[in-house]
Amino acid sequence: MKHQAKKKFGQNFLTDKNLLEKIVRLAQVKNKDVIEVGPGQGALTRFLADVCHSVTAYEIDTSLKPFLNPIESKYNNLNIIYDDFMKIDIDIDHEAHVVANVPYYITTPIIFKFLEHPYLKSATIMIQKEVAERIHAKPKTKAYNSLSVLLQYYTKVEKLMDVKRHMFKPVPNVDSIVIKLTKKEQDLLTSEEEKLFIDIVKTAFTQKRKTLVNNLSLFENIEKSDVITYIESLGYAANIRAEALTINDFIKITKGWLSW
Repeated sequence: MKHQAKKKFGQNFLTDKNLLEKIVRLAQVKNKDVIEVGPGQGALTRFLADVCHSVTAYEIDTSLKPFLNPIESKYNNLNIIYDDFMKIDIDIDHEAHVVANVPYYITTPIIFKFLEHPYLKSATIMIQKEVAERIHAKPKTKAYNSLSVLLQYYTKVEKLMDVKRHMFKPVPNVDSIVIKLTKKEQDLLTSEEEKLFIDIVKTAFTQKRKTLVNNLSLFENIEKSDVITYIESLGYAANIRAEALTINDFIKITKGWLSW
C-alpha cells in the first residue's frame, strides 16, 4: 500500500520503531489520555495505543484512512478523527497530554493551542530543530526571542533527543528535535498582569537590533524619554536589549508598568 506524501500538509513519515518507542517512553504517558496531532500512517499511534489509557488522533488527510482504519479497529482505546486540529474545539474536561510529530508549518499555532487549553498538561512534540532551539534558548544568545520567554514562563522545557532528517520519508530539508513542554502552576502574575506580560515580551523583541527602550516606546505610543526614565528606575541601562533580559526581568518590568 503506497501513499504520496502531501507537501501542503507538511507530511514526513517516521518509521524507526526504536525511536518511536523511545519517544513514547520519554513522554511518560503510560495509562494516560493522549491527543496525537497528525498520526500520518500510524507509526507513532500504535506505540501510544499500546500503553496509553486512550488516544485521540486528529488527521486532516482522509487519504490516509487505508493505513489508519485497520489500526483503529485493532485498539479499543483509539479514536481517529478526520478533521483539522487547528479548527476544532478540544472537547475534554480532564487531564490529557499531547504527543505528536508536528507538521513544521503549524508548529507555533499548535503549541499555543496547547498552552491555551486548561486540561492539556504536557506536550511531547517533534519539531524543526531551529524552532526547538529558540524555545530552549537562554538569554544573551542569538536564538533567544519572545517565544523563548513565553514558553519558558508557562512551561518546563526539556530537550529529549535529536532526530536527523534522513530518518524521515520523504527526507525533509532540516533536522528535528523532540522536546517536552510541561505546564507550570503559575502564581507569579495575576491574570491582568499576564496579559500585559505577553504584550511587553512580544513588543520588546519586535526589532531585535533595537534597544528595549526603542521597542517599548512603540507600546501604546509612549514617549521614549518616559520609557528611559522607567527602565532606569528599575536599575537597567537605557541601552539594554531584550535578549539580555531573563524571565524574572520581564516579570519585574511588567509588575512596575501597571503602577508607573
